[in-house]
Amino acid sequence: MKKDGGTIKNWQLHHITLTEDETKLFVKHFPDAIIHPIVFTGTVVDDPTGRWQPGYHMRSTYIVSFDRDTGIVESLNTMYKLDMETEGTDIIPDLGRDVLKIFY
Repeated sequence: MKKDGGTIKNWQLHHITLTEDETKLFVKHFPDAIIHPIVFTGTVVDDPTGRWQPGYHMRSTYIVSFDRDTGIVESLNTMYKLDMETEGTDIIPDLGRDVLKIFY
């Protein structure tokens, strides 16, 4: 079972476009991840793991699954609950490939 990353509000999905060769390489290295969307960013409401403080901005690792009905998103490392009413209200828009340059 993956760790509980808590609740995230004011979040944004980020999509990237990969060439055919990049897609093959990505799938080879991250077979469980999905490509569209690839990650999300948002503001931490709470984090039971203690990695982030409330109000911190965060970026997920690659997304494995996303259930819009429940707001549960699973990344390679963690499960999160997204506040579905705040989708698309992150401080940054969909950055596409540039989101991969964000590290916290």
